[in-house]
Amino acid sequence: MLLRPTLRPKKQFPQTQVIKSVPAPIGGLNTRDAIASMPPMDAVSLVNWLPDTYGVRARKGYREWAINIPANRPVGGIMGYFSPTTIIPGGAFLTDPTSMPGKLFCSTDAAIYDITSQTNSPVSAIALSGATNAGWFNHTMMTTTGGSFLLACSEADGYFTYDGAAWLRRVAGGGAGQISGVNPNDLVHVAMWKRRAWFTERNSSKAWYLPVDQFAGVAASIDFGPMFKHGGHLSFMANWTIDAGEGIDDFLVAVGSNGDILVYKGTDPASAATFSLVGAWYVGQIPVGRRAAVQYGGDLILVSADGIFPMSYITRGGAALLQASSKEYSSKIRPTIGEDLRASFTERGWQALIHPSERLMLVNVPDYGAVRNKQYAMSTTLNEWTVFNDIPIYTLGSQSGYTFAGSRTGKVYILFTGFFDNVAYGASTGLGIRGVIMPAFNTFDSPALEKQFLMARANFLATDAPNISLGVNVNYDIEDPTGTPVYTNPTSALWDVSIWDAAMWSGGQKVFSEWTSVGAIGWAGAAAMVTSTVGDSVLTSIDYMLASGGPI
Repeated sequence: MLLRPTLRPKKQFPQTQVIKSVPAPIGGLNTRDAIASMPPMDAVSLVNWLPDTYGVRARKGYREWAINIPANRPVGGIMGYFSPTTIIPGGAFLTDPTSMPGKLFCSTDAAIYDITSQTNSPVSAIALSGATNAGWFNHTMMTTTGGSFLLACSEADGYFTYDGAAWLRRVAGGGAGQISGVNPNDLVHVAMWKRRAWFTERNSSKAWYLPVDQFAGVAASIDFGPMFKHGGHLSFMANWTIDAGEGIDDFLVAVGSNGDILVYKGTDPASAATFSLVGAWYVGQIPVGRRAAVQYGGDLILVSADGIFPMSYITRGGAALLQASSKEYSSKIRPTIGEDLRASFTERGWQALIHPSERLMLVNVPDYGAVRNKQYAMSTTLNEWTVFNDIPIYTLGSQSGYTFAGSRTGKVYILFTGFFDNVAYGASTGLGIRGVIMPAFNTFDSPALEKQFLMARANFLATDAPNISLGVNVNYDIEDPTGTPVYTNPTSALWDVSIWDAAMWSGGQKVFSEWTSVGAIGWAGAAAMVTSTVGDSVLTSIDYMLASGGPI
């Protein structure tokens, strides 16, 4: 008789591999918090990816707008003129403009040039002296019963106006259309407050103002020097709109070069009964260039050596009239932006600007040392930060919802349009946009156990497949990933090039997701990736395949 062997049940082995998913780091760049306790949706490194609602999205690119500016001098000013009768066109203007409504000008130390239309041969609108910083302009618009005027002040050449037809340099004297009381050659900044033009005098603590609704005439002065406790000159003036308990009102903000901030309320500055000081605050050294402020909604944002602050934060806890609650926007990036500010606040190029359609605030960092082509960008959707690289910005300006940048090499670019960087004049494609993403380190609920990170997967929504180089850093190694993915061919088809019925046509965003072997061991890990994008791309999440080991 044959005996059947006893069948033993198969041994059950515990599952050792698990998959963990982490949302994209929409908390933005964080260089403030301890790396081991950073919120999981923040980022240790984030370059050219902007926090947004669905994830982090690749920034858009830039292309040449005006080239062959004579002598390739640095572009120190970009100024737009827009009258009440100017109409914003529809159609291609909304997606790929080649001309601006109204007028658009750029300036070098040699001249102001008309760059209203995309051009490779800019035309001089008015000559300048050629002195150092003659082309560094600050400007504002004024509309009166007599017409619309662009008021602009050069750091070296003084006060100019443009009336829609011609530029005019204002000179001292009592003649029609001129200024008396101050030499207009000494005026270096202009701002509007309660229908008056206010000017900053060069190397002085004085401000000058004109009668209501006038761009010329008899100027009167106010000396803020006695109120500047830290000394220095008047850097610039700005308007701040706030509801201080008595209804919405405009306040005049005077900013001293050494960081003193004076806030005034009233109407007629000639009368103590109708014009008075509300309070004085200190924010730290102000960068040179007189562009360290930008209007953001109902607030005024100031850039100083101590960070980026809304006025509602600066005045918090001060005079009861101006108490307001807000957040200090640069808190998470204060260590890094503070280093940049302290190292370069004497260099021209610090400037803040809002770009509404891309929902971001851009803060340009001037080139210094080894730092080149760097900007901090804040998502105005989430008030979270990232760093932009590879955009050559010396000065910024805007017109009709578009942002323009002037370079140190005499070119003007239109920014955040299309999905390629450095698109040459007349071309349609350029370079892929290189980015870096490293989210906060994660112990995946077992900080005392080592883990073997086997694979990682970045999940994208994109119109074209992003090229990535993906790894995992472990044990709080914050070294940026290396490698530059090279863009070869688009996933979608090119018209009149691809084969009909054989190529993939572009359309909406598609899902791109692929596992990559990483082979790293540690108790905490973070994906580290270098990307190259040429289409509308959003990183939504990152998946990790890992196996837990024993105690550390």
